[in-house]
Amino acid sequence: MDSSGHYRLCCHSSSHNDIREFHNNTTTPFEFFRSDKMERIRNDMLQGNPIKGCEVCYQMEKDGNQSYREMRYIKKYNYPTDIDQVNLKIRMFGSYCNLSCYMCIPYNSSTRRKELHEIYGEEYKKIPGFSPEYNVLRANDWQRCLKDLLDNIHLIKHIHFTGGEPLQLPRHWELVDAIPDDVAKKIHLTYDTNLTELAWKGHSIFDVQKKFAKVKLEVSCDHYGEKFAWIRYPIDVKKFEDNIQKAKQIIKKLSVTVSILNIGDLLKIKNYYAGFGVRVDLTNVVRWPRILSIKNLDQVSKNKYLNMYNNISIIKHELNQPIVAQEYQQGLEYCQRLSDHRGFDHKKLWTNL
Repeated sequence: MDSSGHYRLCCHSSSHNDIREFHNNTTTPFEFFRSDKMERIRNDMLQGNPIKGCEVCYQMEKDGNQSYREMRYIKKYNYPTDIDQVNLKIRMFGSYCNLSCYMCIPYNSSTRRKELHEIYGEEYKKIPGFSPEYNVLRANDWQRCLKDLLDNIHLIKHIHFTGGEPLQLPRHWELVDAIPDDVAKKIHLTYDTNLTELAWKGHSIFDVQKKFAKVKLEVSCDHYGEKFAWIRYPIDVKKFEDNIQKAKQIIKKLSVTVSILNIGDLLKIKNYYAGFGVRVDLTNVVRWPRILSIKNLDQVSKNKYLNMYNNISIIKHELNQPIVAQEYQQGLEYCQRLSDHRGFDHKKLWTNL
């Protein structure tokens, strides 16, 4: 599910008309999962029929690149035919986040929405890819969803928490605390986190680690030093690096979201964090907002990066998309607006822009 309250086939999929009616204010997670419409979609998938909403993977495969479903999902989940060993990816606890990352979809971060509103006013809602569509899950509906998850907890093998910043969201902690200890010992947890805080109001990620079978952190990290501080404003870089050291044993990877501001530094980023003993993953790219996509770089730069990252299909696919020069200029103008608002000049960091 996403922060607009709608359920999706996966986090990379676009909207599917058959499931658009399902919303977390009216439908609990397992009601959606067991619905006749989802059963039809699963049967179509098993029979190899094209699925509305899965176009991003189909297009990547058509272009000769490995898609998300080939790279991750088929390998991870195989072809299950029973509701058992369920893997949940949940974004239903709220959108509070203490950072305003320059490429984040606004409905996933309260701080991001606040900054964009201060800069653009209500006009920011009209910028392509900045749609603020955000659903506040009402208290009664949250309790229904919480009960649904706990009633089906025996079927759950893995929960992937995302946000907002899940480690700072009260409802996330409410669910974690409510899962019985004997059941928790059989469940794996994964967190998408900015790693700015490891504890919240008496709760600690290390206490969660003791309770559950396995806990892994997928840490959002798009650069280092001052460039990192600008991209993930207003992050405390030193505290972030200290937290890497503290949590290194449960960090699965540092996930870099590739955009126009870090495409030229990816190897430097990998080498920098190699010194921390953690793995850097480069298989995520900015598609929305399009104004920050690497597809809009000039062709000479694109050719250089295609050669540099020839073995990373996700980057290759995005670089091979058509250039829209107007979008690139809009991206530069947008970065300047952020710099003016923050009093933190990105042009001193990226002198090639």
